[in-house]
Amino acid sequence: MRYIRFTVLIAALLAAVPGTVSGRGLNKLLKSKNTENIYQAALDYYRNKKFRNAALCFEAVYNDLYSTDRADTILFYTSKAYYNQGIYDVAADGFDQYRKAFSRRPFAEEAEYLLPMCWYRLSRPAERDQTETRKAITTFNEYLNRHPESIKAEDIRQILEELQAKLYEKEFINASLYFKLQRYPASVAALRYSLKDTPETPYRETMMYLICKSWYNYAKNSIPARKLDRYMKMVDSYYNFRSEFPESEDYLKELDKMFAEAQSYVDNNQQAAVDIEKDRIGAESLKESIKQQKAKLRTISDQIERNQAKIKLKQDEAALKAQQARIKSEARKLKKSDSKNRKNDDRASNENETPVLEVK
Repeated sequence: MRYIRFTVLIAALLAAVPGTVSGRGLNKLLKSKNTENIYQAALDYYRNKKFRNAALCFEAVYNDLYSTDRADTILFYTSKAYYNQGIYDVAADGFDQYRKAFSRRPFAEEAEYLLPMCWYRLSRPAERDQTETRKAITTFNEYLNRHPESIKAEDIRQILEELQAKLYEKEFINASLYFKLQRYPASVAALRYSLKDTPETPYRETMMYLICKSWYNYAKNSIPARKLDRYMKMVDSYYNFRSEFPESEDYLKELDKMFAEAQSYVDNNQQAAVDIEKDRIGAESLKESIKQQKAKLRTISDQIERNQAKIKLKQDEAALKAQQARIKSEARKLKKSDSKNRKNDDRASNENETPVLEVK
């Protein structure tokens, strides 16, 4: 047989046959090398739903009849015999070969339909790899494009909805994994990419909720210098969620509480954080200026000019120290305020314990 996967299975099937009376008869028939008798026996086995024996006989004569008008019949029935045994991966190979080699033959349409059915049968649960699911979707759509008026069209569309739902679930599982691992920046990136790639996903509301909660959790566990920016991003994400799902029953109540905390932090600390950022930028600029002045000082030979450069350098170094002191002072205030807020939050949570909302 020219199709290797079939041949490997024949060896396995033959090994299982000899223990039965009909198996001994089949072995004798196959050893007879009588092509016509074996071919007719294959058809009889198939009609009687003895698909394993039918596959063995069809395989045995395929090479002898490859160049005849029976070749397409043998390939189709062999593939369908494997399909009826539930050996879908091998059957898929055969149907794929048939539609490419015999696209104008009588069984072509059925082979084009059974090929995606094989991948559909092989499709795994959403938690596992979805290669077969994607192959099923692709080949079902190819069938519909070639046979839009087929009586199977409506059933196929229902199957396509089922398969697409599985891909949406798989995409959601992958995107939400980083949230479960508490890797919040990666969680936001993965969720946003998934929403951009599949904006029509039925998990859109939950994914946008997880983006809000990722920023909230990330900000809550950040150092004071990074808190403000992350709370502000949580606020932006909250507004995006509320604009799309203003009446969300699953998440809005919880998000409103997170938003209130984030907005309160932003209102109370925004100016201090802005001042720190301005001082930080100024300090970086002064550092660079001092570095350049020191390099230039080495090249000045005139004593008066050199003295003036030294005075300017000392002034800038004093300004840098003052700026760094202000940054530390403001950072301590932020840290003290953050520590006070944490104590209040812990006290409130101990007084009013609430269960953690499970991700839907």
